[in-house]
Amino acid sequence: MEHEEMSLFPGLSRRDFLKSCGALAGLIGLSGPMAAPRVARALEQMAKRPSVVWSCFQECLGCSINLLQSRKPNPANLILQQISLDYHEAVMAAAGSQAEKSFRETVDSKDFYYVVEGGIATGIPEACTIGGKTSMDICKDTYQKAKATIAIGTCATYGGIQAAKPNPTGSKGVADFLREDGGIKDPVVINSPRCPGNADDTVAILLYAIVNKKLPELDSLGRPKFLFGQTVHDNCERRGHFDAGEFVEQFGDEGSQEGWCLYKVGCKGPVAYAPCPKTRWNANTAWPVSAGGPCIACSEPDFWDKHSPFYEKAPGIMLPGDITPTQIGVGLGALTAAGIGAHFVGQAATGRLFKGAPVEGQNEPGSEEGGK
Repeated sequence: MEHEEMSLFPGLSRRDFLKSCGALAGLIGLSGPMAAPRVARALEQMAKRPSVVWSCFQECLGCSINLLQSRKPNPANLILQQISLDYHEAVMAAAGSQAEKSFRETVDSKDFYYVVEGGIATGIPEACTIGGKTSMDICKDTYQKAKATIAIGTCATYGGIQAAKPNPTGSKGVADFLREDGGIKDPVVINSPRCPGNADDTVAILLYAIVNKKLPELDSLGRPKFLFGQTVHDNCERRGHFDAGEFVEQFGDEGSQEGWCLYKVGCKGPVAYAPCPKTRWNANTAWPVSAGGPCIACSEPDFWDKHSPFYEKAPGIMLPGDITPTQIGVGLGALTAAGIGAHFVGQAATGRLFKGAPVEGQNEPGSEEGGK
């Protein structure tokens, strides 16, 4: 208990606290002997309880549950004990006019971080109203007064499953809504997709902003590069089996029992940019692939339409032993023999040949297939 008293965080020893700081430092790209102390100072600064306003729009509350049920010494638990969550419809004690008063006072202070969970209803604005205001009105007004805005989960980033065709409510992600319907030319929204949004992602983004005193570098889809800069395939524990040409052909077969690559039964890891193999879920113990299920690319825009059926393999992925891909993917059209040869050379020159890399230009940040 002596060590516990040295920590600012109840129930956590100073040693465990510094260990968690080291893990967080690695997650946000810090290295060297002073990395953990820098994170520790930032967490201690966060002990001053920075204010957070959390809006819930068109969602299932899965992102909130993921954050609120994180387990210590998971870093998310440290933050939840320290931030001032001044508004969250689902967990705050206040209701009605009291809740609205807390919301208005915090937003008017302009000294808060704004977290959005859920899509914005633009086609039928009345489909999502809180306190008599639509999600469109609330989101635009609050965004303009926040220190930073984080869209957590695939609903808030891309519109979510409710944006699947025919999308009757006109559900959109926060950035798309602000740019296309809100009259804001270049909105700055930190997108943290995945379904549900991962607690460690949210914590890492907040921590990055405080440690570095600036927002993280974002990719073309607004995702922090330090989290979403690599594909799921890049860090997958089954990657060695892909490179060796060892694939599950159908669920329950010998390869399935041996933990072989799931690409042929629908894994979209090669075209999905997310840190799932690193941060995982359930107190960092598991993620879909480790549990025997394929990645369905839930970190990508329109995954519910573009990457379904979920148990069919993604097109255009060069497998070990292949000389040329037999299919380049929907939307790219047929390639000429010369084009196929150029791709083959490009894969070899960049060291990606026979390593499961996606066809060049397909489903990479900023490409036609990778964005909207």
